[in-house]
Amino acid sequence: MSRFRTSPRLAAPLRAALAPPGAFLLPFLMLPLLFGAIWLWFDAEEMVAPGHLPVAFAAIALSWYLLGGALSLGRWRQAVLARRLLRARVPSLQAQSGQIWASDPSGQVLWQNDAASAAHGDRLGSAVSTPLARLSADPAQVIDALRIRVAGGGVASTRLPGGSLTLQSLDSDALQIWQFAPFDAAAEAPVVPSVEAPALHGCPEKDLFDRLPAALLRITANGRIAEANAPALALMGSIPEDATLSLLLDGLGRPVDDWVDDVIHSRIEARPEVLRRRAGADLHLQVALSPDGHGGVLAMLSDASAMKTLEAQFVQSQKMQAIGQLAGGIAHDFNNLLTAISGHCDLLMLHHDAADPDYSDLDQIRQNANRAAALVGQLLAFSRKQTLKPRLIDLRETLSDLTHLLSRLVGERVRLTFEHDADLRPIRADRRQFEQVLINLVVNARDAMPAGGRITIRTTNVVRGADCKRTQLPLGDYVRVTVEDEGCGIPADKLDKIFEPFFTTKRTGEGTGLGLSTVYGIVKQTGGYVFCDSAPDRGTVFSLYFPAHEIADLHAATEAEAAEREAAAPPLVKQAHAGVVLLVEDETAVRSFAARALRMRGSRCWRPTVPNRPCNCLPAPSARSTCS
Repeated sequence: MSRFRTSPRLAAPLRAALAPPGAFLLPFLMLPLLFGAIWLWFDAEEMVAPGHLPVAFAAIALSWYLLGGALSLGRWRQAVLARRLLRARVPSLQAQSGQIWASDPSGQVLWQNDAASAAHGDRLGSAVSTPLARLSADPAQVIDALRIRVAGGGVASTRLPGGSLTLQSLDSDALQIWQFAPFDAAAEAPVVPSVEAPALHGCPEKDLFDRLPAALLRITANGRIAEANAPALALMGSIPEDATLSLLLDGLGRPVDDWVDDVIHSRIEARPEVLRRRAGADLHLQVALSPDGHGGVLAMLSDASAMKTLEAQFVQSQKMQAIGQLAGGIAHDFNNLLTAISGHCDLLMLHHDAADPDYSDLDQIRQNANRAAALVGQLLAFSRKQTLKPRLIDLRETLSDLTHLLSRLVGERVRLTFEHDADLRPIRADRRQFEQVLINLVVNARDAMPAGGRITIRTTNVVRGADCKRTQLPLGDYVRVTVEDEGCGIPADKLDKIFEPFFTTKRTGEGTGLGLSTVYGIVKQTGGYVFCDSAPDRGTVFSLYFPAHEIADLHAATEAEAAEREAAAPPLVKQAHAGVVLLVEDETAVRSFAARALRMRGSRCWRPTVPNRPCNCLPAPSARSTCS
């Protein structure tokens, strides 16, 4: 196929000229022009002779005259053929409905019916684009598109804002029939007798519409739902008579009926939209509209709940990532401020004993600074930017050391029990952070049982695919830690939000909303998984899964750590406070506090003026006596 296509308006006269008999006469008629040009080129010296020049010009003029005659002959032949075809078609065209024009290939109107005359006036002899300009904003583009589709013969249609425009090409474009059928007359017969699609296995159209597996609605030109097949009724339930789509669906941001009307009248592109069902359970549907050929549209409905769930999860992950980046960014600066506050508070407390009236105020400052520091730790855990020191740990030993603290946290009305696997395998985690995870989960379980109850902590070895059916876990061996309570449970609509930062079901002032998000951050940073199973009034179970390691590796790691501690033990010195200390800190408040603390311990402190280049700022040995 050629990459370039000639415009139909320019190609018509050329095809006429090249059609027989012009196709045979044109080469011979051009020979005098060719001979005259060759003669003038090679006989340039004699061209100035008095008799040669008129002869040459006469030959050229005769060639052009004969060429024009050939072209005129082609056009005359084409016009005769078009009028002959038109005379044969006029009776059938007069019986058709709609606005009809007949034109030659150049677009000149040769005939029009009464409907076209009543709507647009007498257009005989004018271009067919003149009446079409009242039907389309760009008639030239519509005409060219249809002519390209019917080049050489055929039928093509396109939708205009007020109806359907059909072009039929007869006898290699010798005659073109244009028909505009308004939407209110779309049910009438077109120019070309329509060929009905063969019924599927002999089923009538109505039976085929009902038996299609897709949920379909037939919507009329005025926006009313005329028909719904069985899958649509199963998806939407009962549909009231003469209901519109707005009565059943919403969530578009504008009236759904306006959207349907814009698609019916081709004012917008018919793109699928996701809408929400008004009645019944929350259900999202993807609705795609398509013209039905009768002035209305067919609406195909499909369940988009899974797609909306994935979209919500993606948005939630982006929100969690953004909050995590914000938390990790401010935590470092906030921690520096807290270090300076608590450090200077400690310096003040050294000059006040417990009987001093100001001592209690200073103690309150220190306690609240420590609480703020713990909050910073939770922010870092949530953002997964805290520095972990993972090592192989035995959970039975860790929980045994934590029992006393947990028992004090739960109080007297809550009973705390432990159940351990006899052959429990070790895990690799930061012990302090794992303890923080257990403390957060136990505190939440305690708060869920205000009247008291039992909290059970279990540790077991599990194998994904054998005794563990959670498909979210990769295949492998795990150590599972579960924290189970007998509390009020978590509603299903809030279960997917519990790990969000600052989300809490507690009353105002009773929680920060960072407890479970901190658990989630620590477990994920450790390489584990966390799940929650809960139902109202049936308690809650949090399950933590960590990759399991071999027991022999734990023994080897314990021995290696003991050897490292012994080798790293500092030698005893008689004068622990002698010498000069190089202090490098970019935060002014922290640097000031640290320098004062070192001077109180008897050390001399050198603080470079450019913290980023301390090595270049070291004083000479003779000048170190001036250090503060």
